[in-house]
Amino acid sequence: MSSERHQGGAAVVTGASSGIGRALAVALAARGSSLVLAARSKEALDELAREIAAAHSIRVEVVVCDLSTNDGPRLLEERVRALGMNVDLLVNNAGAGVYGGFGAKGPEREAEIVRLNVQAPVELAARFLPGMLARRRGVIMNIASTAAFKPVPWIGSYSATKAHLLSWTHALDVELGGTGVRAVVVCPGSTATNFHHVSGASGKQSKNRLGQQTAQDVAREALEGLDRGKRVIVTGFVNRLHIALTTFVPDGLAARLAYGVMGPARRSKDSRV
Repeated sequence: MSSERHQGGAAVVTGASSGIGRALAVALAARGSSLVLAARSKEALDELAREIAAAHSIRVEVVVCDLSTNDGPRLLEERVRALGMNVDLLVNNAGAGVYGGFGAKGPEREAEIVRLNVQAPVELAARFLPGMLARRRGVIMNIASTAAFKPVPWIGSYSATKAHLLSWTHALDVELGGTGVRAVVVCPGSTATNFHHVSGASGKQSKNRLGQQTAQDVAREALEGLDRGKRVIVTGFVNRLHIALTTFVPDGLAARLAYGVMGPARRSKDSRV
């Protein structure tokens, strides 16, 4: 089975400072892809860049940016263009979530989540896609979640933004048919990263460790699915089984069942990667 090598082009990975983004960057480096690592934490990005450069003979660039701002996507594209790098893989991984009732952290935070989880991936794709189309090669990889398949109260904004990524990827990939460019969406379930802890949902995570994956597991399955030409990549057998079993559950019932699992918390926190 041949693997995607992106034919000399670079991979842009957002949210690369930790978790799934970091694991994907390391895995892509092992495949020989040049990298642009983007996130808010310069220290974490610089550390990762040094680690990758020491292990692989590839070009690694760091771009510090906040994609939850209106200017973030434009600034990232401008920086990549200034570096003179052709982007053959865009990994839209940066994301945020709030665990708690809607609006618990205020209207500004709800809007910020939508900008980071929806607006930024869409805008970045629109900015990097023309170059891919001109070269007739490339991949837009969106990192969603198993929460994309059904509404999940108490993380309602998060699950809805991931549902957007799932729906949009289907539409975009069909539009791109015959161009040499693809769109894929990766849907991991519970993953051992700091996302649950910072979002305030770590207690729920600890009660639901069945099928929990590492970030490295998710990255490996994501790239294997890409190699196999899959459009929707649900990582982990337990997660795939769960999605299959819930396919025929009405959204209203699914929401009530999920509410029983997630449950109200005494306080809410937020998470960003």
